[in-house]
Amino acid sequence: MLYLTITFVFITVMLLTYFILITINKNKIEMVERVAAIENMDKSWANQEENYGESVSGLIFKSLGSFLIKLSPNYKSKRNKQLLEKAGVLKETSPEKWVARKAVVTFIVFALMALVSLIFSNNIGIAFVLASLAALIVNASYKFYISRKISKRVIEIVKALPYTLDLITVSVEAGLSLDGAIGRIVGAISGPLSDEFGQTLKEIRMGIEKKEALKNMSARIGNKDLSMILSSIIQADELGVSLGKILRIEGDQLREKRKQIAREKAMKAPIKILFPLIFFIFPTIFMVVLGPAVISMIELF
Repeated sequence: MLYLTITFVFITVMLLTYFILITINKNKIEMVERVAAIENMDKSWANQEENYGESVSGLIFKSLGSFLIKLSPNYKSKRNKQLLEKAGVLKETSPEKWVARKAVVTFIVFALMALVSLIFSNNIGIAFVLASLAALIVNASYKFYISRKISKRVIEIVKALPYTLDLITVSVEAGLSLDGAIGRIVGAISGPLSDEFGQTLKEIRMGIEKKEALKNMSARIGNKDLSMILSSIIQADELGVSLGKILRIEGDQLREKRKQIAREKAMKAPIKILFPLIFFIFPTIFMVVLGPAVISMIELF
């Protein structure tokens, strides 16, 4: 039993270390692989041997993720894919690999916690409860990470929206079509909003109607301001209204709304300052001003 436990701990620690190192050096590994692929384009067999381990590991993760997705309900899988799209995670990986990595990390944490609890408490029930709690914490951490990524991405999209809208307006007024203007945006700007426009442009070139592609973009991002702008673009395209004028009006309204939000935050600032002022600043002022007088009165009486 002791040898089996030591072997299990060793394998678990090695797997955890491997995944941590892969995650930390992910960007470096991708850059090295791309440079190697460019330099050795004519050496296909050598490249296949060099990337064999990575291909096998990627295939294993994809197969495991596909199996886990099939086990889960259909609505849950669709919801998970939508959240990953909103978070921008699918730009770097696939839903199958994401689910597989999450399952592997959860299993490793569960196994380590169960083993450590079993060693210290020597009680299977306590070890199982603690390991389950650790697995739940890992699952909650993944959900919190996705929600934070979504919030951060939406904020970046909202910040880049006025500048991007101005570029589309100038391009359309210069004579380009909406597709051409979006193409110029994708080539000139980097960021989440540019990625979403690039995805929309790909859908349009694949044969999806412009209206449906823009609606898909609105559903992926889920921001009210952007949804209103995309709805205005769809209506202008259907009714034959001047698109440049519509975009300029939407840009002015967006800037006016931002000014109103800034004024609202400025008006809330004095009220928010009041609480730290009362609880932290006023007591120190009273101590500095009245402290010597109180000490003098205590010495006098």
